Amino acid sequence: MMWIWILLALIALLVLAFAWGIRSLRRSSGQAAREIGKVVLADVERLSEECQHVVKASFGEVLSLDEFEGSAVLLSRRVDDGSFKKAFAKDEFWWYYVLPVGAFVGELLRVHTGGQWQPSPEGGLELRIPLKEGESITYPFDKILKQDTMGGKGDLYTYLKAALQLDAIVVQNNVAA
Repeated sequence: MMWIWILLALIALLVLAFAWGIRSLRRSSGQAAREIGKVVLADVERLSEECQHVVKASFGEVLSLDEFEGSAVLLSRRVDDGSFKKAFAKDEFWWYYVLPVGAFVGELLRVHTGGQWQPSPEGGLELRIPLKEGESITYPFDKILKQDTMGGKGDLYTYLKAALQLDAIVVQNNVAA
């Protein structure tokens, strides 16, 4: 009879730990979303440079705005393996990495697509990428946050590569329609 009580206690502890984990995840991702909404144009260069510096200091690897493919692969791999969280973490903001990594991702796209940062009506920044017919809007900071909470391995790399080919993708979709 005693083993039933022990089993029930263990199950209750597991349920409590799971609930606490979900609560912590929501609180942390909520904090990250609020901080993303505070980013302004003047922050982007500093955050992007911070990303490059921390990656070099923490992993001995080099991110370069001039090297799209190598930087895209490195970013995707490090976001997928979760190592950026610890490398960039601050005591008061565990998910701080979404800011410098998001800035670098946006700058990588801006440099290679001719995009332009703009304040977003919802707060924070968006990146507008010119197309032959109009423009596409993307949210690099939000992409990093969403990649961590619901993305699959390789999604960041695919996102970056697709952004380089938006004109071809849009034309292909217009022809198919």
